[in-house]
Amino acid sequence: MSPPPSSPSPESPAAQQARDWVLRLASGTMGEQELQAFEQWLALPGHRHAFECERMVWRSLGARPQTSVVVQSRRRTPRRRLAVLAAVAMFACAMFAPELLLHMRADYRAIDGIRQVSLPDGSTAVLDAGAAIAVHYNDEVRRIELLRGRAWFEVTPQRAVPFRITVGDGVVEDVSTAFVVSRDEDRVDTAVEQGRVRVAARPDQGWMYLQAGQAAGWSKGGVAARGDALPLDRVAAWRRGELLLENAPVAQVLAELGRYRPGHVFVRGDLSALPPINAALRLDQPEQALDALAAGSGLSVTRLPLGIAIVQAARTELPARPWPVR
Repeated sequence: MSPPPSSPSPESPAAQQARDWVLRLASGTMGEQELQAFEQWLALPGHRHAFECERMVWRSLGARPQTSVVVQSRRRTPRRRLAVLAAVAMFACAMFAPELLLHMRADYRAIDGIRQVSLPDGSTAVLDAGAAIAVHYNDEVRRIELLRGRAWFEVTPQRAVPFRITVGDGVVEDVSTAFVVSRDEDRVDTAVEQGRVRVAARPDQGWMYLQAGQAAGWSKGGVAARGDALPLDRVAAWRRGELLLENAPVAQVLAELGRYRPGHVFVRGDLSALPPINAALRLDQPEQALDALAAGSGLSVTRLPLGIAIVQAARTELPARPWPVR
């Protein structure tokens, strides 16, 4: 592999601006106007070169699980280079403080893929991409704290020691089962694949019992309510590498696929007028799934460095080709 080009002076405006763009893109919080401004900035002479150099420095800090590349530059003294790296690292720590806190609390995390975990009692947890759990075991209880995302559990029976999933004040307790629990901002949902569970949204509520094919959910501070019955093959289908979609809004599907990619997916414009999706996509091939979604829904996908994808409607008319239904 040929060595990267020498980077511009860290004092140059282009380098400083590139460093700022890298951090803002990696944060995943940029809006449509900022994305347009970035594309315009990138098209100016010398800016793409500056961006690529700063992107290599960012990777060398280990900010994403990718191969580290060290940028060699004759224009920087070792002391100045260390100072620049330290400044970028401090800025990144401040920006990603919630992620660092989650990392400190979690015993197991899944980044952009599905991860299977063997728990101390022989039970199994399967974490969806982006999920995180903390494990608290003692002689009286086996407790898993779902910190983020969704996870499927197959529990080894131990009648004397309950198995519980806690999400804030809510509790999902195993009776004899395999089940899934998901946490999405202020919403918690659970569904049973085998056996039974009992759930309570708050400690002062009574238990609600669920059996195979049944689901329940609640919002923060709310009351647990039963959901629609589910076919058993749709309970945590993601753990088998499938994304099963039934009348799903396009924006929701993009958010789902975004968890399985190493970079962020930015949506430009309003996609609510596009028809809902009925399809089955493979989660172990997120790029092909994204392209298939774009082709079937009339979208265009622009891919940028750091794995970033910008998605927008390619045309105003609705796509004539229907989605294949599984």
